[in-house]
Amino acid sequence: MKYSARDLAVGGLFGAVGVALPIVFHAVGLGRAFLPMHLPVLVGGLLVSPAVAFAVGVVTPLVSSGLTGMPPMVPTAFLMTLELGALAGIASISRRLLRLPVMVSVIFAMVAARVIGALELLAIAPLMGMKQSPVVYLTQSVVLSLPGIALQLVAAPIAVAAINRISPEQR
Repeated sequence: MKYSARDLAVGGLFGAVGVALPIVFHAVGLGRAFLPMHLPVLVGGLLVSPAVAFAVGVVTPLVSSGLTGMPPMVPTAFLMTLELGALAGIASISRRLLRLPVMVSVIFAMVAARVIGALELLAIAPLMGMKQSPVVYLTQSVVLSLPGIALQLVAAPIAVAAINRISPEQR
């Protein structure tokens, strides 16, 4: 399968931002609340092909963990691979293949990624010996990340609109 040079370059750029941005947010104590890795992965997913988007979502948390130690490889980075892969891949499918509006694609991808992340957690919680109920954990996770969810809902459509103004032929 061939991928366009643009998709690979844009995917690589947003993957790199997905590694660098959390460093800044975590340095000021806002990493967990604002989901800084999710935002560039989501925006990248809205701009590149589904396969490249999924790959960026899967690879970004692993590269970040390997280079910075954030998130911890086990279990967080491994859990994030499918969640962020789904976030970017579904954003790309809904935007590029289904031609849904950006905001609808953002919401659809965010909900689908959370569902996949929840299913992952429910599947491995017993293996990890989690003391806390996975449902309570997931509820707390969503509540604590509301600022990041709001940021994605506002910033992702703005970023895509700005990029499309710069490069309109790639919509």
